[in-house]
Amino acid sequence: MRRWTRGLALGTAMVMIVYAVFFGPLPFIRSWWQVGDYSWHDPLHKRHRIADSLVLTGWLVGKSRAEVLAALGAPPETDKFSDWSLVYVLGPERGLLSIDYEWLAIRTDDAGSVTEAAVIRD
Repeated sequence: MRRWTRGLALGTAMVMIVYAVFFGPLPFIRSWWQVGDYSWHDPLHKRHRIADSLVLTGWLVGKSRAEVLAALGAPPETDKFSDWSLVYVLGPERGLLSIDYEWLAIRTDDAGSVTEAAVIRD
């Protein structure tokens, strides 16, 4: 019985480590975010995971448009999602069949403060 419990604990720890390395949100690191080619074939999906972290922690909400642009850079030109103020492409969606793209969408109010941020798909 004790051996089974130890094996279960070890297996659980391994699953948690794999999740943290490959799927968990990442802190905002400017050099990882501002990759020139967006690392389309990055198996760790760093840009996606940073966006997840920005949304989950609410780091963007309340910041001014100028602060967001200083941190994330200028978003690429796109005609998608016209109801959002700033839209950053993250790359092909995560998963087995990457048909759509994922985007970090940011909405600002009339004063230019961020009111909402979300990771969306097209």
